[in-house]
Amino acid sequence: MAAAQNGIKEPVVDMLNVSIRYGSDPEVLSDIKLSLDKGSFHFLTGKSGAGKTSLLSMMYLALKPSRGTVTVFGTNIGFASRDTMALMRRRIGVVFQDFRLLEHLSAYDNVAVPLRVRGMKEGEIDKRVKELLRWVELENSMNKICSTLSGGEKQRIAIARAVINQPEILLADEPTGNVDDDIAQKLMKLFIELNRLGTTVVIATHSQELIGRYNYPRIHLENKSLRVFPALRSVLHEK
Repeated sequence: MAAAQNGIKEPVVDMLNVSIRYGSDPEVLSDIKLSLDKGSFHFLTGKSGAGKTSLLSMMYLALKPSRGTVTVFGTNIGFASRDTMALMRRRIGVVFQDFRLLEHLSAYDNVAVPLRVRGMKEGEIDKRVKELLRWVELENSMNKICSTLSGGEKQRIAIARAVINQPEILLADEPTGNVDDDIAQKLMKLFIELNRLGTTVVIATHSQELIGRYNYPRIHLENKSLRVFPALRSVLHEK
């Protein structure tokens, strides 16, 4: 708290000497140190099994570290109550690789869920949901039940649901993996605009084309460890 009062910004996510293991298995991640400033944008890379999902899970408060300290919004999640964690999760948007939609509901109702949880009036919900579904080119499918839609359509619904609340942190696991290039670029523009408005964004991806085209700093996981690489253009500019 003193740091904030002195004008020093606290990171929105801060990990110190963090390790993760599942049961008695070897550690997936070891002695991770990572700080994410408010309004930063990073890609998250690493081979399958490198620990990307575990890292994201700690960021969206679904997993606590086996050892070390994870602080989100200035709160140590190891000591946070269930109610505090629930309130913090409302400030985080997540795009899961398996979507996790409510399959029995329409596209419209899935995207509206976070706004209804907030208690927003239906008129404002209707305006926001329809505007966002137009942006992801699903305005003609908004009343279709999710179980009847394609994987690419479900992915766009999951993204719309994650960003509808203008979260303080957006975490996306392979958000452009099931869509064509035109839609991928449109989705990236959405993430970039959210970031411009102050959202901290982390996108896990295997796409070297995506990383090269948008050229943000990169968090890379390998051999249970983490390295942060600066954006290439920043490096070139410094030279």
